[in-house]
Amino acid sequence: NRFAPNSSMDPTTFKEAGIFKNKRDGIKLLGNGEISYPLFLKVHKVSRSAKEKIESAGGRVEII
Repeated sequence: NRFAPNSSMDPTTFKEAGIFKNKRDGIKLLGNGEISYPLFLKVHKVSRSAKEKIESAGGRVEII
């Protein structure tokens, strides 16, 4: 619930939100937890379970 439904997130917005400090190694989205609303995410890597959860909530994951 940290982000509003239909938010678009990329490495810059993740850093501004304080989720990580250095994007040098890239961002990998993991499937821990649940999501009930759509988010549109741009990440470097994504686990299969995370992608399934995001897409089943109506969101989208883009690999950059």
